[in-house]
Amino acid sequence: MASDGRPIDRENLDAALRALGESLAPSLRCGPYLLAHHIASGAVGDIFAAARDGDDGQLRYAVKLLRHGPEATETLARFERERRLLSTLRHPAVVQVRDDGCLSDGRVWFAMPLVAGGPIVRECDARCLPLAARLALFAEVCDAVAAAHAAGVIHRDLSDSNVLAHGAAGEPLRPAIVDFGIARALLSGEPRLTPMHVAHRLGTPGFMSPEQWECGVGACDARSDVFALGMLLGLLATGVLPRVRSRTPRSDRRARPADACAPSLALAALCGSEPGVATECAKARGIASAAALVQVVARKVDAVVLRACAADPAARHADAGQLRQAVIDIAKA
Repeated sequence: MASDGRPIDRENLDAALRALGESLAPSLRCGPYLLAHHIASGAVGDIFAAARDGDDGQLRYAVKLLRHGPEATETLARFERERRLLSTLRHPAVVQVRDDGCLSDGRVWFAMPLVAGGPIVRECDARCLPLAARLALFAEVCDAVAAAHAAGVIHRDLSDSNVLAHGAAGEPLRPAIVDFGIARALLSGEPRLTPMHVAHRLGTPGFMSPEQWECGVGACDARSDVFALGMLLGLLATGVLPRVRSRTPRSDRRARPADACAPSLALAALCGSEPGVATECAKARGIASAAALVQVVARKVDAVVLRACAADPAARHADAGQLRQAVIDIAKA
């Protein structure tokens, strides 16, 4: 909340952070890395494109820098947890930590390879990727999340902005999962979450499971990641989140997310309210009309998304591995 009690305008806040980062980054150095420009604001810090000494100024790294603020102690704990979690994961689609350190003012940072791509839905749309190719790419995302689950790590913020895609022209897209800032470790020796962690509503509302929205991140397990993946699958297939009140590809970040629905139903609602946008969504998937895409999605994708996004966690796929197999099966059908 703002000091006068009004809700903070998240979009303006992000813009202000970007402007601040762009003005400060050129003079800021993290060890051997010179920060060039602001990329994004994550759950615990800001991310900058950076060049490493000896690389002739080439921007090959992303440096995540702890953000100062009134909740610095808790933020630092989450930041340190993210560093530990990423050091345990070994999967080609999980961006790895290459270096870390601490600034003179106490802020910690770590460096990762810079992903030369963007949000997975945007990258797929830019290539007008057909549904079959999107399903194959999504199966790779599930494989990476399954590897994280096998290592005892729950991401808890899988969204289209934290699942990226990259690939040179003429080469297939590959996924890259980033921002483990609110991830939960189920590994032996990992500190338990405090009541403060449980109470906080952290994550991306449009992709949050009901238990995460109602009870906080402490209520999440692998099935909460499955729910978020189901939302992502619906968005990837149609261009609109599978929520009953969704009218655009993004839901209101301040409002309680609407209940999950069949992706074809969300797309049909978009056809009625914004037919031009719906047509563009279809064309980005190589289909001439939104009505035709509704039929394809109803036949192939609806059942998988409805199970992944069931309100009752027990009714969902048990983990990302099960969801991956379901997606492979519908891709073959």
